[in-house]
This record gives sequence, C-alpha cells and structure tokens, in this order.
Amino acid sequence: MRFWLTKNSEIPIHEQLVRQVLLGILSEDLPAGYKLPSIRALSRRHGIHANTVSAAYHDLLERGWLELRHGSGLYVRSPHLSDGLGKLDRLLVSLLQTAKAEGYEPDEVLHKLEHLVRPRTYERILIVEPAPAMREILKAEIAEHLSVRVDAVDQPSLSNAARSDRTLVVALPTRATKVSRGLPPGTLFIPLRVRSVSGSLEGQTKPAPEVVISIVSRSAEIRHGARAMLIAVGVDPISLCEIDATSSGWRDRIAPSAFVITDIIAARELPAGCTAKVFRVVADSSMAELKQLCGG
Repeated sequence: MRFWLTKNSEIPIHEQLVRQVLLGILSEDLPAGYKLPSIRALSRRHGIHANTVSAAYHDLLERGWLELRHGSGLYVRSPHLSDGLGKLDRLLVSLLQTAKAEGYEPDEVLHKLEHLVRPRTYERILIVEPAPAMREILKAEIAEHLSVRVDAVDQPSLSNAARSDRTLVVALPTRATKVSRGLPPGTLFIPLRVRSVSGSLEGQTKPAPEVVISIVSRSAEIRHGARAMLIAVGVDPISLCEIDATSSGWRDRIAPSAFVITDIIAARELPAGCTAKVFRVVADSSMAELKQLCGG
C-alpha cells in the first residue's frame, strides 16, 4: 500500500500516517501479517522526521493494530472484530469493506464522510483537461458563474497543482477515472455533468430547411458531438457546416443567413449579424453544485 503524506495539509503528518495505516487495515488493503516499512525507510521516502513516523507507529501499537516482532519489524495484527471493536467500529469496518468491493478507496470514503459531517467551502476550482481548446472553454464557463479562482491544467501538472485542502478538482466524465486515480488523498473530485446539444436547443425554433447551420468551435469534440446530436434529432446533414475556429479566415466561411451553434469563447468572435446559440458544456445542475461548494 502506498502512503500519501503532504506537508501542506491542515492535518499533521503524524495523524495522516496513523489514519492511512488504520484505514488500510480496516479495508484489508493492509492484511494481517503485512510488514510495514521501517521507520528509517518511511521517513526517507517522504522527507519527514523519523520521530514523526516512530510516534505514529507507537500510537498504532498502543491501540493494538500493530505488533512488534523483535529483530524483524512491525506487522499488522488481525482486527478481531468481535473482540476489540464496538458496534460503531464494526459498522464502519463493514462500510469500508463494502465500499472497497464497489471500487472506492478508504480515503475516498473518509473524505466523503468528512464533507457530510463538516462541509467546507472551497476557494479554488482546478479543471483537469488534456485538450487545450476544451480546457479554455470549461474555464470560461465556470469562471462566468463563480467568483472563486478558476485554474485549468492538463494531466502532467496535476500532482503539484492539486495539493490544497481548499481546491476542488473537476473534469469531464470521460476523463474522471484517470484524473481521480492521480489525485492526492483528501482531494475532493467532482466529474462535471454535461448538457446535450438537444437540451441546449430546447425551446429554440428549428431553422428552415434551407438555412445552413454552422457549428463553430475551437474544440473538435464540441464540433463532432454537436453534429452527431443534431443529425440524431432530425437535422439534415447537408444543412450542417463544421468550422474550426482555430483555422485561418474561419469567419469568412459563415454565411450571413447562417444559424450558428458555438461555444462560449468562439461566440465572442463571431461576425456581426449572426443568429447564434451558445452551446454550454457544463450542465446547470453541475454548475449549481459547484456554486454550493464554493459558497455561492
């Protein structure tokens, strides 16, 4: 089991280590008989004082979770649920083990419980998105609705950028699994819910058959997705024109009578006179959740 220790947390290093070992034992990630890293090895690996590791191990020894085998090291003891734990402890062990069977890590469960019991207000949103065009679109949409700081990064720079107890990390649902696996423990991560093109066009009068519908965006993902959804709701493919807003002279390709579907950034650069509908990626329900977590 890998331990995640951060010096930037409001939780002391000693408590972080005790908590992670205990969660590992209860979830059976650290099975009975597992040998823990030595004090020297763990302190060197994480750049922390040996006394801190020693104190954490001592606490766990005193509480009966570890056993010392002289000349060999520290090992995990069997939990013995019926002997050493009360009713609440058994319920929590059961919760952790059930969550593990569903694919959730112990720290995820703990963080969710902490948030339910002691909700915190986040001061920064970090968007993780590998595609540069989509990254800027998501940042513009979220920043338009929230007053907190909004940053956007790609995956390689995530590990350092996310290390803050007041940072809320978000990503598109298609990136969620990869992003969540790379986050430090205790980081709140929320997959963004996205709205469909058909939902965005609800209430909009359908353009006449002879009207060209231009799909304008820097994001190929938005262009292709919008085209597929429009065809699915009955728009003739012949009426659709995809325009890459990063290409030279892209504005000249928009017919004066065109109906334009575009993103929040490209909308600012459209020629005058266009009938435009801005397609927003983030669903209203997801934006409302972010507002709640960031204090409105």
